[in-house]
Amino acid sequence: MGISTAMVTAGLFLCYEKRPGLDRMLTICLVIGVASEVVKILYETQIVPVVVPVVTSAGLEYQATGAFAPYLKLEHLPLELCSMQILFILIARILKDGVWRRRLLGFMFVTCILGAGIAVVLSSIAPEFATTKDFLTSPRAWQFFIYHSMLIVLGIYLAFCPESGIRFRHLGSSLIGLFLLDFTSFYTNSISTEPVYRGMKLQGVSYHLNYFSSYDDPLGIYMTTKEQWLIYLAVRLLIAATLVVLCYMPFYFKEKRKTNESATEES
Repeated sequence: MGISTAMVTAGLFLCYEKRPGLDRMLTICLVIGVASEVVKILYETQIVPVVVPVVTSAGLEYQATGAFAPYLKLEHLPLELCSMQILFILIARILKDGVWRRRLLGFMFVTCILGAGIAVVLSSIAPEFATTKDFLTSPRAWQFFIYHSMLIVLGIYLAFCPESGIRFRHLGSSLIGLFLLDFTSFYTNSISTEPVYRGMKLQGVSYHLNYFSSYDDPLGIYMTTKEQWLIYLAVRLLIAATLVVLCYMPFYFKEKRKTNESATEES
């Protein structure tokens, strides 16, 4: 977190000194994002043997075929909000200035700051490393924190960049976009889950994902009933909406101040 804070501070200082235009900033972030994703894929991809299930007297076993194949775990697919920012940056870079680009930039502004900020604080890769040395010498760790620090810088940049055209009225589209992506995570998490059956009866799951934290809470509190899960979703939605509104409030006060100043000048 300390290193991320230093990188964010350095990134904001460079933005202040160089004053890059919006298109240039998006291009720089796109290059960093693509490079980051390539590093992640190369680091996380494993070459594993291809096996086939074989029923023996001892039960079900898996026999190697002699072939090998690369494998990337499902949790590394770019289906989390932070990974999706690469696509959003590309679309924003391609779109010409207009209502849809401003709505997208407004959505990116708030989700970059909140999503990447939460990702840094609740780093999902931290348990992979046993010691501080392992952590600091791992390309994966540096990729994770450099990428998310870049997103935080981009989000703050968009808030202060006049070219972004972000207004308080974009709050609604940002909330709708976040809700739609969040709702979609129920399907992606379910598709990626491996159920365990005994006969025709579901016994449990042996593997499941947690995109958008829509299945499990990030604090590790177990939810054993559907009612508890629904309460968690309601609290989570309320917290997310509150944070988004708080991010947009400076735009509200800024626009209100300008309106009052205009009215004073006219009078």
